[in-house]
Amino acid sequence: MPFRATCGFPSPAEDFYGQGDDLDLNELVIANPAATFFVEADTGTSMVEFGIFPGDTLVVDRSLTPRHGDVVMVLWDGGYTVKQWWPTAQGLELRSGSPQHAPIRVGPEEEVEVWGVVTWSFRKQFRRKR
Repeated sequence: MPFRATCGFPSPAEDFYGQGDDLDLNELVIANPAATFFVEADTGTSMVEFGIFPGDTLVVDRSLTPRHGDVVMVLWDGGYTVKQWWPTAQGLELRSGSPQHAPIRVGPEEEVEVWGVVTWSFRKQFRRKR
């Protein structure tokens, strides 16, 4: 079990972490290694309300079938996009996290290929060049 860190005073319990408390990101974020890949979020800001910012690293699992409300990576209209999966009685909507971007309504004649469900996102905090 990884330890948690507050953003205030350090926990006095840190001295009690022992063997087996290591944090392995592969174990934490990848359920199916053969079907998982990483992708960098583009420069657009349409998903910031869902916590996805330009430059974030997204973990995408191709083995998952999207469910209502999942964030997915799809191939649509000749390009890849990350949106919220929103099936409706009238068809499929691909929703942005921003009210400034209208939902993409996918008609029955249009093809959408799901590349996977976004399961995690990571944001780099260290901005200086090394």
